[in-house]
Amino acid sequence: MSYPISGSLYYMDKSFDRERIGRELDAQRAAGFDLVWVNGPLFRLADLKLRAASDEQAAFDPIACLMEEAHHRRMTVMLEIMAGEDWYERWDLPADLETSYELISLIGEKYGQHPSFFGYYLGNEIYIVHGAQREYCKTLWTNLARCCKQATPGCKVALSPFFVTDIAEVLGYTYEKPEAYANFWESMLTGTDIDILMLQDSGAEHASCFPLDDREPYFAAVARACSATGVELWGNVELAEITVSNYEELKAFRSDFGVNGVGFHDPRWVQVPLSKLRDKAGLAERYCSRLVSWGFQQFVSPLSGKSGAEAYYEQFQTWNTSRIAK
Repeated sequence: MSYPISGSLYYMDKSFDRERIGRELDAQRAAGFDLVWVNGPLFRLADLKLRAASDEQAAFDPIACLMEEAHHRRMTVMLEIMAGEDWYERWDLPADLETSYELISLIGEKYGQHPSFFGYYLGNEIYIVHGAQREYCKTLWTNLARCCKQATPGCKVALSPFFVTDIAEVLGYTYEKPEAYANFWESMLTGTDIDILMLQDSGAEHASCFPLDDREPYFAAVARACSATGVELWGNVELAEITVSNYEELKAFRSDFGVNGVGFHDPRWVQVPLSKLRDKAGLAERYCSRLVSWGFQQFVSPLSGKSGAEAYYEQFQTWNTSRIAK
């Protein structure tokens, strides 16, 4: 069965006004999306507290605006909960639990009752970890998912993990075989209130040289874990990739500037060719009940400013909307 990519991760900061939000949601809706899940600095605790303390009549709230504009377009919204961008450098469970509880309370009270609200996205993206790091993730996710359900009954709670295929560990990630992912995620999801796992289809790499055949065993493994625990598996079908021939080239690309190189406008960052995107979607469909994505806002939207985006958007729009059941 074929079905469309139905939404994409959306980054927001204080520069977003109603006009921009409306134009970007229009581009998403016209491309066949009906879900937007949102992250960015607007979801940091200090910023949320500031807005909560402000005069609601006087202050423009981009998140509230997004919820309203999404509702007008028959779209739903999932909002991020993450204690800090550097959580994986600190692994400070007590501090991150405390901050996350505050985030859930503020977001749930201010936005959770809006008709467009779909649920919470726990933004800790991870692969397989062990020992104290595993205990951090299990305890954090278990408690936060429970807190989300208490704050907003009926909401959904989602994670978007990745997998690592770099057997030689060129990029520095610890490699594990696919079967380990089945065991890890069954253990991590058991006994939690997590509803959805949105598996990133490009692993940790975003590399154009990364073949589809290498990805399928990971989808199969995580699908087994989700089936065993009653969790929905969605496919996070990424729309952009880095043009490199191997992991050594990718490591060099990242070495001086971090994971994104010099930024998304680096010419080595490109839209995934549509023929390859069809294959990626086909792979995810074999295991997943819904498709979402990353990269639309930065690479595909005609508002992105990325080279080639306008022409690619037209092709993507035609392909994706043709997959919507009439």
